[in-house]
Amino acid sequence: MTLAHRAASRARLAFGALILAAGMAACAPTAVSPPAPMAGSVVNPPAHGDFGHYTLALTWQPGFCASGPGCRPDQPKTPLIGLHGLWASRPQPLIAQGVPPQRWWGAGCDIYPGQDDKAPVTVTSETKQGLDQSVAHLSHSLVDHEYHKHVQCFGIPAETFFHTALDLRARVAGSDFGTTLRAWQGRVVSKDAVMRAFRATFHSETERALQLRCEHDHAGHDVLTQLWFTIKREHVGDFPRASAFIRAPEDQDDCPATFLVPAW
Repeated sequence: MTLAHRAASRARLAFGALILAAGMAACAPTAVSPPAPMAGSVVNPPAHGDFGHYTLALTWQPGFCASGPGCRPDQPKTPLIGLHGLWASRPQPLIAQGVPPQRWWGAGCDIYPGQDDKAPVTVTSETKQGLDQSVAHLSHSLVDHEYHKHVQCFGIPAETFFHTALDLRARVAGSDFGTTLRAWQGRVVSKDAVMRAFRATFHSETERALQLRCEHDHAGHDVLTQLWFTIKREHVGDFPRASAFIRAPEDQDDCPATFLVPAW
């Protein structure tokens, strides 16, 4: 083997080791933030990336589907903890312009000109299957809505975004906190009990790191519908470690002192 061939062989081996290491890191259940996130990630979006935090909105599917217009008849019954969205907070220029958070919540990406609400949402078959299973089936496509309102103006590829959001959902669902919620199906619980379970699992004392959302079901009961986690943008990879959480700037917890964790 010539010196040139040996050098090329060593280069191929080094490249293969790098790819293997990256694959192993991607499979880790609580992978930490990479030291230099690539452009196009949820940590460093290509556009409007100067915002502070994300809200990871998860649904308690039996409650989410039992309130409002409800879900379609083909709604999967598992998992119980579903994905609603991963919402970026206001980019700094909007804050500097005095745009209130409520306007950002309502408009999302439509606040910027040139958005295409018909832009295709292109993901792999594996990610599509995960979204079909985990996102509530509404009369309109919630996946399309989330992409057009909360993703496209940041330039993050749909596959990257939804793969990350599904992974964050799985981390909560697979935790002791998720197990506790599932054990409470059909029971009336206190908000304090839910927050104690959150703190015991994730070791976070950050105020408003988790906010609970409740609505009236069709029988008039106060039921748990959503769980909103506030995550530092640059620490998405740490989630759900305590270092990932940040205090939500606005108080949006609307659950009463006690509420039903409904079952199907």
